[in-house]
Amino acid sequence: MANYNSLTFEAQRKVGQVTFGNHWTWASNYSNNPNNLYPYGPKGWTRDLYTPRHRGVINMVWEVPVGKGRHFRATAPRAVDAVLGGWQLYWIGYLETGKYFSPSFSGSDPSNTNSFGGRPDRVCNGNLPSGERSINHWFDASCFAVPKPGTFGNSGNNILEGPGYNMQNLSIAKTFSISERFKFTFTSAISNAFNHPNFANPSSNISATDVGVVGSLVEGSKGRHIEIRGRIDF
Repeated sequence: MANYNSLTFEAQRKVGQVTFGNHWTWASNYSNNPNNLYPYGPKGWTRDLYTPRHRGVINMVWEVPVGKGRHFRATAPRAVDAVLGGWQLYWIGYLETGKYFSPSFSGSDPSNTNSFGGRPDRVCNGNLPSGERSINHWFDASCFAVPKPGTFGNSGNNILEGPGYNMQNLSIAKTFSISERFKFTFTSAISNAFNHPNFANPSSNISATDVGVVGSLVEGSKGRHIEIRGRIDF
């Protein structure tokens, strides 16, 4: 069974040559799956690990006000307009709070059920304040312990929040009229324009030496990437 609730705000506005289209979602997504390690135990509500609590998308298009039919240089010679006029700037940005993940332990079977590893005991919250998090110490591993002999761990699943996501993409484009039939569109697209690192969740195994350490980037994430494209329409 799943229980999803959300609140979404969307704003669209055109001011002169600038068009905005932005939205923000505040979400809560839980499911009550059975505990595979302890099938006779009660079901517990668990956060969905793919649903961030907050997600915002920023979308903007700017018709650069230079060139024929625009505010500046509207009567510029054709050669000048071909170089300076008709450019468009696009910005799309994604902002998310962290995805959720679970603590774990390994190397022992405290419940004596041939279940080596699993969820540890939780003795305090484990999530650090945002100002105290770093890639070498993302959460407080001392808040979790290997369960006592004869017991299963009492920690819930997906109770820890990982690093957030910040991806800003920019593009600039212009269409050149070669003839009445042929048009050429030039586009320069910059992915991750500010070269912001987007980290994956840290190691969560309290039995490992690198517990709490962020060791990789989000799958598919990359540094600043510039791509130049051309398209002919006829």
